Amino acid sequence: MSLKKFFKMVCGVVVAQCALAGSAIAAQPVAGDKVGGLVLQDLDYTDHLQTLPNYDRGFYYSQALHIKVEGSKPIEKPYGKLVHLRADLAEFSSRAWLKIDTTGGRRDTTWGKSQDLTEDALNVLQTTFDNIRKNGSKVIVRFCYDPWFDGHSNTTAEHEWVLRHIEQLAPLLTKNVDIIVALEMGMHGAFGEMHSDTAITYPRVAEAVNKMLRLTPPELKILTRTGNYSAAVLGFENWGVDFHIDGDVFKKIAEAKGDTMYRVGMFNDGYLGTQYDYGTWGADCKTSICREEGVAWLEKYSINTPYGGEAVATASGYQVINTPEFLAYEGFRTHTSYLNLHWNDKVIARWKAAHFAGKDYEYDGSKIDTLTGFKYIEDHLGYRFVLRESWLPDTVCANEKLKAKLKIQNVGFGNLTQKKTAKLIFVTNECQAEGLTEDAINACCMLDTLSVEWRDTVVLKNIDFRDVYSRTIKVANGDTTVTFDGTNEIEIEASLPKRKGYSYDVKLIVDDVYFGNFGPYDCDNELKLGEIFLSTKENPNSIGTAPVLRGNGIRGTRVERADQKIQVRDGRSRSNALGKKRDGSGDKLFRANGKAVK
Repeated sequence: MSLKKFFKMVCGVVVAQCALAGSAIAAQPVAGDKVGGLVLQDLDYTDHLQTLPNYDRGFYYSQALHIKVEGSKPIEKPYGKLVHLRADLAEFSSRAWLKIDTTGGRRDTTWGKSQDLTEDALNVLQTTFDNIRKNGSKVIVRFCYDPWFDGHSNTTAEHEWVLRHIEQLAPLLTKNVDIIVALEMGMHGAFGEMHSDTAITYPRVAEAVNKMLRLTPPELKILTRTGNYSAAVLGFENWGVDFHIDGDVFKKIAEAKGDTMYRVGMFNDGYLGTQYDYGTWGADCKTSICREEGVAWLEKYSINTPYGGEAVATASGYQVINTPEFLAYEGFRTHTSYLNLHWNDKVIARWKAAHFAGKDYEYDGSKIDTLTGFKYIEDHLGYRFVLRESWLPDTVCANEKLKAKLKIQNVGFGNLTQKKTAKLIFVTNECQAEGLTEDAINACCMLDTLSVEWRDTVVLKNIDFRDVYSRTIKVANGDTTVTFDGTNEIEIEASLPKRKGYSYDVKLIVDDVYFGNFGPYDCDNELKLGEIFLSTKENPNSIGTAPVLRGNGIRGTRVERADQKIQVRDGRSRSNALGKKRDGSGDKLFRANGKAVK
């Protein structure tokens, strides 16, 4: 059979399909498995184990900025793509010393002055944010009065000045919320960690944080240093007794606070140092929030709120939990999304040297000798989306919408913390038109590049990738079970390009998010979902929504159209990453236009 006759036969099937009802369409599979009129696309559904450039999560680089009354210099070049901005306001606190002059045998101390933040100071902060944005980076922000973030005690400004500075900083944070991953609500204590200052009280911290909550939009997530401080912010008084997510008091406060419950979280700069995280969690559960109560709170209410900090070395005599294997369990419950790349340096070095012994889908330490604990943690901080199935119709009639279904698994510890715009991109070219002559088809099949490419974009308004949740782990009586493996089913209904009579590649783009399916040579984040043919014929009958897919699709031998070339593939996935191949890998192409291809 000539290519022209084969193409005419395919077009004839298309014409026939558009004249039949939806049930008839579903009964005539063209290629691949077919369910409810949708065809499982011949794609690679494996995680390629690449470290992805999703910079709103991951390991961060810390960068300090000393804000002067006048003459400060902004950060011109961010160190990395995820920046931990530590901006100190010591010059605006009468309790913070700036320098000590011991010349001439005298000991003179220069102090800051509690006053309004100057226009120059605010401009330096804005320029710093602008430079971070230009660099394509994201930022975690923390303010404090500890000069140069050097661990000084009793430097916090008077409480009325803390509240005044919050009023001045709130508009700045609001303006730059697009690049801010989270605000670590420092302001108080050494390093802005709410300790080592006699002026700190729970009511003062609660008043300050609540003021910032009122003055900034809900997109800004605000974190305190411990669960106790967050409990105070949310209105708990006897948190050792009442801070239990299934308790009556907790439920009443959660109902009263509404969305604020999902906006207030915590950061942890004593992470995994002891079973109490160096005092982050209490040892006496009657007077403080213990680890299990705190983790249960983060698990439920920080589902779209960042959680992270600094992993630290194990204190002498305490249980060792700062291991990749422990994070591979608790990280999913706390939705851990960011950590300091350089602290603790000994812990980080140990992670890089250690082989990851766990098994987590493609991240299987029993099969990949080069898989380190650091690699596992780095790739699982925050979210990690992997396309597991894509079901598209083979043909869409001129008067229909595209109806498709995806299975996307979130294998990361956490979830998206900010809303991202999801779009479908339809790509075609002049060689994919219906009814080409044999000469035109042959000419197109010989081209390696496309002379004309058309692209149409459709925004998926009803799809929010913050709801593509990671796995759920249930803890009961000391036993743990995975109750949700992170596989999310997504139904798509979208308008189609106006240009009819063409085959289209259908691609998904979610703002600046990269999927685990991408390999090392993918230079953009357009994820191919498959191919459709958009007919010029109309379907006289309405087609209902296809049924929800259950279970895994079966990959079988299938025929596909690519640039009018007819190809037969065996349906096996391509090779895995890190030099490791699975049995049966290699998406083997048997024939193209009647010629065998090796």
